Amino acid sequence: MKHSKSLLTASVALIGMVLVSLPLYAQSLALKVNIPFEFSVGQNTLPAGTYTVEKRGDLLLISDRNGNSATVLSNATQNKAYKLESMVVFHRYGDQRFLTEVRWSESPAARALMETSAERRLAKAITAEPTNVAAISR
Repeated sequence: MKHSKSLLTASVALIGMVLVSLPLYAQSLALKVNIPFEFSVGQNTLPAGTYTVEKRGDLLLISDRNGNSATVLSNATQNKAYKLESMVVFHRYGDQRFLTEVRWSESPAARALMETSAERRLAKAITAEPTNVAAISR
């Protein structure tokens, strides 16, 4: 009887964990992108490489297989790539690039990142040139 009660409790806990995680999974979008240059995201500077970009609610998680990563808050914005091609968008000021937007082809909303103080300083001196990098997979 005691064993049955413990098994029932464990089963209920496991079902609860699965049900709680389903909405998070449903709201998660991911894409893989090869970024051929060093770039800034939030307060982090990441080296060139192949990154996974995941959307979890308002958070964007950017990571590679070498342990380089950043997590930043983002805002919904109109997706100019809806039903076209998934991509990440950067602002380039001279040789510095800042991640500014992530667009998933299957989502009508893209995610925009706020300008950092470093980007604002550069924007006062140099006009930004947009750089789009297409995703290599989803």
